[in-house]
Amino acid sequence: MKLAFVGDIHGRVLHTMAILCAWQMKHRVKLDGIVQVGDLGAYPEPSEEVRQEKYVRLDAAELDYSRMLRATGKLADAIRYVRDRHLKPIHFIRGNHEDFDWLTSLEQQSSQGVAGADPFDIYRYVADGTILRLGSVTIGFLGGIQTASDSPQSILPSAYTRLLGQSPGSLDVLVTHDAPYGIATNYHGHLQGSTLITELIEAIRPRYLIAGHYHHMNGPRRYGDTTYLGLSVLVDLKEDALEKKVQPGSLAILDTDSNVLSYVTDDWLAEFRAGFDFESFVEQLRRSTPAL
Repeated sequence: MKLAFVGDIHGRVLHTMAILCAWQMKHRVKLDGIVQVGDLGAYPEPSEEVRQEKYVRLDAAELDYSRMLRATGKLADAIRYVRDRHLKPIHFIRGNHEDFDWLTSLEQQSSQGVAGADPFDIYRYVADGTILRLGSVTIGFLGGIQTASDSPQSILPSAYTRLLGQSPGSLDVLVTHDAPYGIATNYHGHLQGSTLITELIEAIRPRYLIAGHYHHMNGPRRYGDTTYLGLSVLVDLKEDALEKKVQPGSLAILDTDSNVLSYVTDDWLAEFRAGFDFESFVEQLRRSTPAL
């Protein structure tokens, strides 16, 4: 089976659906499961503060999640077509750029830690500490980041403790937003990453750890029995990124038959740029390819 993992998308839910469809069409295979590693940009009712953030002003696609929730007409038809004919649900975790109160309300309505997060049932929120089976693969989920003091962005101690209690080697994949300590250095020369995540993987030894947050490809790296892969951000958020396009390494595929986890770095990813027209893409999809 083949599972896809997507990096931080910061609202670009339509870009995400399109690149997943494009990968499937190019490989003539349907993905068996899809996971997004947090910073989905889940703002159902973006506040004025969110709307005025510089990255939102540079690219309105940062608010596409809210746009999807209110989709009607051709956009709703296009989303529904993709969900019904092409994509499995996309499971996502909490990052550090979300509406945390809203995600908490979803968790309260969830069944076994999973809740639908849009009218089309294409994005599903996975609560921290949840363990799911996607096909033959057992996956643990832990959102948030390590912080100096408690905040809505923080890794939840109760969820962390639950995962820490798993038997070593019982998880095939651990999906987190934060990454192990020491994966890189920031602009000030300080080491990045989470000591909590490092201690967790040392204790429970998942085969793979897949994470986001740091916005660049990092890995694969070995931490004892665990292979870590850090995903790139879907689209470069920097103010000087005048030609915003989907980044190599923002998508990875785990092939469980061959036991290979690899980045997608193909040139075609760059075809999905700022101003991308999802409805036109889906119309072309309808004309040129049968459903998988």
